Amino acid sequence: MAKKMMAIVMAAAMSVTLLAGCAGKGADTPAAADNAGRTTENQGSTAAGGEEASGEDGSGLVPITFSRAQDSLMETDIFARMEGASYEDNLWTDLIAERLGYDVKYLWIASSAELQTQKFNAAMAAGTIPDIVCVNKTDLKQLVEAGLVVDMKPYFDEYASDFVKELIAAGGDAAIQACTYDGVQYGIPYVDCDIETAQMLWLRQDWLDELGLEAPETLEELKNILAAFKEHAGSGGSGLALSSDIYGNNFDIKGWCNAYGAYPKYWIDDGSGKLVYGSTTPEMKEALGSLAELFQEGLLDPEFYVNDNDKAKEALVSGKCGAMYGYHAGSLWPLQDVVDADPEADWRPYALPVKNAGDTIKPGIHMCTANWYAVSKDCAHPEALVEMLNLYCEKVLDPEKNEYAVYANPGDGLEGVWRLTPVTINSPNKNQVTAKAIEEPLKTGDPGELTGEQYSMWEYSYKAQNGDTQLWGWNRVFGADGSQQQLMSYQNDSNVELVYDQFFGAPGEIMTTKKTTLDDMLDQVFIKIIAGQEPLDSFDSVVEQWKTAGGQEMTDEVNEWYS
Repeated sequence: MAKKMMAIVMAAAMSVTLLAGCAGKGADTPAAADNAGRTTENQGSTAAGGEEASGEDGSGLVPITFSRAQDSLMETDIFARMEGASYEDNLWTDLIAERLGYDVKYLWIASSAELQTQKFNAAMAAGTIPDIVCVNKTDLKQLVEAGLVVDMKPYFDEYASDFVKELIAAGGDAAIQACTYDGVQYGIPYVDCDIETAQMLWLRQDWLDELGLEAPETLEELKNILAAFKEHAGSGGSGLALSSDIYGNNFDIKGWCNAYGAYPKYWIDDGSGKLVYGSTTPEMKEALGSLAELFQEGLLDPEFYVNDNDKAKEALVSGKCGAMYGYHAGSLWPLQDVVDADPEADWRPYALPVKNAGDTIKPGIHMCTANWYAVSKDCAHPEALVEMLNLYCEKVLDPEKNEYAVYANPGDGLEGVWRLTPVTINSPNKNQVTAKAIEEPLKTGDPGELTGEQYSMWEYSYKAQNGDTQLWGWNRVFGADGSQQQLMSYQNDSNVELVYDQFFGAPGEIMTTKKTTLDDMLDQVFIKIIAGQEPLDSFDSVVEQWKTAGGQEMTDEVNEWYS
């Protein structure tokens, strides 16, 4: 039971890490899982690049302010196990004081995320934000327009360790461009992994083997597999799992659409140097038509449009469906639940099937970075942010010098200690690095010099390979034939072309006020087209309605940004 609970907790943490940055408006710590990476140089023991600190309280420490929301899991899982620990007094704040000369202070600790947002919005309006904040791109834009934050590039260039600079660079240029206004870089991105937004096809490998079938390369081959799976599942069986959340991480249509060159909700180049909304292209219409054919042939759940993801999962768990499009962590959820119910079940990820044999595989990906650190114009030491990032890397990410078992995840029921620090950073390619690092040790059974998260992922995967089905999901992420191997294949295969969402800026006025309504307008019709409740030509009429209702204005706004 303990193993199962640990797998559930780690699965949830990893899922959050792939999709989230900092923990909300003005929050100090990213809502992310454990990180893995490399090194940083030792920091001095005093603040301001070696100047003698002179705290207002006579402690000799320089106060640096933050804000955050209460974290019930931190309070029950960490504070309860670390005598005397609190948000402002713990092993991380002690380390920051000792090594950097900063006294971590919280202007407020809100009782909920909602209240945190309210308090931060009020602080922005009053011009009294904390010294260091972590915000989304919309809030960053407001901070810049209000003149409340400073240019961080000079401080980053001077104070960041080589490793921190490498981490930020690995996050891609878009993450920097998104926090740059009029040539000034106002933020440091909490970088995340763009390639992990790509879709893949998850299939029940045990069914493929039992039926003597090979993984599909084309959509037609996939349709044949779906028909065979439906028959194999018996009464109540279906072909492809799909939910009403048609653009989610799992049970979605994105991977199918990509085969047609359709990229719903992405802004893509129309070939003339202009951006067009991917949900409105002729390729999208063609993809919807083929999905409608799947529905008519009984290869989609007839009630998919009223099923949420949990309901869609039931068909997998009950053995009535063996195929879904999903992202790289699909094995942690929902597929681990399938294996828990049937230990003989085995799923594997495959590259997206293409429309026609010989076509280039073109998965859509987008900027995964969602949050940025920024520093108040009133902060006396903006370099404090960079120095804290350096320190975090040293203690948590450095495979040679890290003290992972002290400052990240000590074990024995004490996990997530890294969340006590007010500033963290992610290694955007850490999962691919981990998969490479444990590849040979998984074959030999010897972890060698693996440490930290790499050792943990080796241990989970090795146990899964040796029969521990409760850890099966981790092996399908990091082990042989796992999702990380598939993502690396996307990056390295000459027959794969990654298609990026080209809009990564803060939404403009039209997008902010109208996009949700405009998307709903399209999606309601799209779902009806797939379900056979509207003819395919309804696509043309709804796209025209979309343009008239503000879609064209939004497109013009996006292209003004793009130019």
